[in-house]
Amino acid sequence: MSDISFLYFFLPVFMGIYLITPKVLKRLLVILAGAGVIFWADPVGLIPMGVCILSGYLFGIFIHNFRDKIWGKVFLGLEIAINAAVFLLFHRTAFDGSDLMTLLGQRSLVKSAAAIGASVMPLHSVAYCIDVYKKKYVCEHKFTTVAEYIAFFPTFGAGPILSFDKMKPQFEDPKPGFAKCAVGVRMLMLGLIMKLFISNAMYEMWHDVTDIPLKSMPVPAAWLGALGFAMFFYFEVCAFCCMACGMASLMGLELCYSLPAAIQSKSFRGLCRHANPSLYHWSRKYIYRKIKRDDNGFSEFLAIMFSVMLAVLWYGVSMRSVMFGAALIVVLCFEKILECPLKKLPGFVRYILLLFLTLVIIPFMAFSEPAEALLYISAMFGSGDNTLDTASSYLFGSYSVPMIMALVVSLGAFGYLKRKKVFNNEYLTTIIQPVWVIALLIICTAFLVSGDNCIYMF
Repeated sequence: MSDISFLYFFLPVFMGIYLITPKVLKRLLVILAGAGVIFWADPVGLIPMGVCILSGYLFGIFIHNFRDKIWGKVFLGLEIAINAAVFLLFHRTAFDGSDLMTLLGQRSLVKSAAAIGASVMPLHSVAYCIDVYKKKYVCEHKFTTVAEYIAFFPTFGAGPILSFDKMKPQFEDPKPGFAKCAVGVRMLMLGLIMKLFISNAMYEMWHDVTDIPLKSMPVPAAWLGALGFAMFFYFEVCAFCCMACGMASLMGLELCYSLPAAIQSKSFRGLCRHANPSLYHWSRKYIYRKIKRDDNGFSEFLAIMFSVMLAVLWYGVSMRSVMFGAALIVVLCFEKILECPLKKLPGFVRYILLLFLTLVIIPFMAFSEPAEALLYISAMFGSGDNTLDTASSYLFGSYSVPMIMALVVSLGAFGYLKRKKVFNNEYLTTIIQPVWVIALLIICTAFLVSGDNCIYMF
């Protein structure tokens, strides 16, 4: 999605064909486009796409017909097992190439396959069948509607994870127009800006920090590196979600997604909710609430453990995800135990505590080996033997602009402008907006042409 060929070839061609295609054929076109995107990356990726679509469609019908009988549970169990297998076998961490077989110390037969969308399609398929089983809605007999929902290609990058009942009416009656086109272009540009100018820049800062030997790493540089990786981790998701919303809006569809506002959080639970809203709500709806029982403290901690660990594995089935998930579970459990005392603390103290703990545990996600993460954390607290700190001043000077941009966006600047309806101002819409969109498009194109944009977390 942040590739020059996608932006200047695939997207214009697809949108041109999409706008002139009859309404009854638009869903088929979207499915074929998704298959084309996957095939372009690696033909093997069509396997998880086909399995997720077919299992979701067929088991949805079976579950609907037998949901009041034991066979309904059997079919639901098979659906979950099949999609879990697809997720574990085909989803890998593009950041370091890790997958399930690497985690188990084995060589994966599908390790070389770039199965785009393998983190999103299984969740769509399982959510659809669970909701059918719970009688939230009846099963869909139109194959193309289910297939478009499960394999909606704008969400392949990093979501957002969609709800079938909210998307079905839009799939059946998409309403592209000039207003939605303007919103789509704006969201697409915001996503590109976050990807190219914040996420990539923060990753480069992290890369510069890791070039410093841990034994001589200055304390400020270590903390800056942790902050850089945390920002990269956060804005990588935000960027792809914004671009997905932009592409959907161009197609006349509206996706539910909250603009970045992570620093507004005062707790780890709030941070998890703001960091990836759709994943948070999916794991809470289908995992946390299923395990938790009313007035049962043990079941709540059990629900936190399973929902957090399974949600973290969405970012990659690797040892780094397991270690980060374990650290996050510990922090969330202590936060739950100390909930009442923490609420009595002043807001700024809770902000500082949240930032401190986030930066302390983020190295577990940044390093493949737990030992490296522990060494880095010890460097953050002064284990490095250094007498002259020139690295920190270099990092401040080189990355101050993207860090300020990241801070402003994390404070909810985009959401504030949206709430104030700044983008609805007629003068801004008709005169100013086209100018800055074109200017930013030119700048983004220059970055894309340079080839420094291919950094992915997923």
